[in-house]
Amino acid sequence: MVFSYYFSSSGGDVPVDEATLARPFMVAPFERHSFMTLGDFFSAIRDFILSTEGQPLVALLSRSCNRPVSMEEIGTIIIRYEKYGTLYQIASAEIPVNGSRAKFAVSTAVSPFAQKTLDREFKLIGELNHRTSPPYLPQAYHIATIRVKQKEQTATLMMALSEWFDDYHEWHFSSDDEEGDRIVIWDMGGGNRFASESESYEIIRQASRILTLYYDGGTYCRVAPWHHGGGDFVVRIETEGVTIKLVTARGYDPLASLSTQNKINPYNALLLFFLELTLKMRLDKLEGMGETTWAGASVVKAAYHGFMQALKIKEEQGEWGDVQVENFAALLLSLRRDEIEKLIRSHLDEYVFHDTSDYRVVMNHLERHAADLCAVIEGLSFTDA
Repeated sequence: MVFSYYFSSSGGDVPVDEATLARPFMVAPFERHSFMTLGDFFSAIRDFILSTEGQPLVALLSRSCNRPVSMEEIGTIIIRYEKYGTLYQIASAEIPVNGSRAKFAVSTAVSPFAQKTLDREFKLIGELNHRTSPPYLPQAYHIATIRVKQKEQTATLMMALSEWFDDYHEWHFSSDDEEGDRIVIWDMGGGNRFASESESYEIIRQASRILTLYYDGGTYCRVAPWHHGGGDFVVRIETEGVTIKLVTARGYDPLASLSTQNKINPYNALLLFFLELTLKMRLDKLEGMGETTWAGASVVKAAYHGFMQALKIKEEQGEWGDVQVENFAALLLSLRRDEIEKLIRSHLDEYVFHDTSDYRVVMNHLERHAADLCAVIEGLSFTDA
């Protein structure tokens, strides 16, 4: 069995040579691991994929190929280092089998905090996929710890194997002031490009719809935290249209302020979720890692439409209990701009998780955002600012 190692880039695969494998393993953009090399990292992924004598891998390949697959059929495994994020290193494993091809995602957590988070995410994704049909999250297949030893030093890594969303790409709002409202699709195969106006609308509408479909009207739990800066939503654009997926679920809880209340008004809880959703849809990070950026008001319209569409779907499925979409729409129409601004301000610490960059940007735009939201709710035209 031959393993090939690559870096994924917008210009295509970059082969990893022996000299590169000897370089220090970077756990963050400017932070080296205490002893691990890049070669140790790739070898750990190899060991993880082949763990338990390759039984999890063979089972997945058999499912993917719709027939029994044996280890003897696997001649090559291609491992690509896709990206590093704030918590995990993301790689992919591509395996050709007799003319077909299977590809999986491998998430690696290095720090104890990241490992605890990855373990929780792995279990939560399985639960949410079981409850929601069709699932918008990846299938979670296998999780294990791998030990890396070098001389007398040992590092423990946690790795999770999950579904790879093929031909889906990370995206972000443009960092160019003149193009700040436009979405840039990070296509590692075809090169980065701007999404069209209609594609951008669909990306936000579907992202908002997905989060609302996962909102639990009985427990008030919602997928959180999430952030465009983390690349939490990915997009595939084909001639048939735009499709969005959510790559992870880091948590599933109600707002902390709701947890302390003895009796919760379901309309008020849904309103707080709506305000959080439409606010955070405008927040991104420069190049996915830097300072907070703020998207234009067209995002609010798309987010509102996705939210309302999901509400109607859940109402048709009988998931709201005593809550009626018509009554909630009337509640939204009754809100004044200053009331919306006050509600957001009182819950802002929860909405942005004490991210000082997010907090500062929201405060600079809050009055205008409340006006934009009112305009969308009332069906009025507005001036983007």
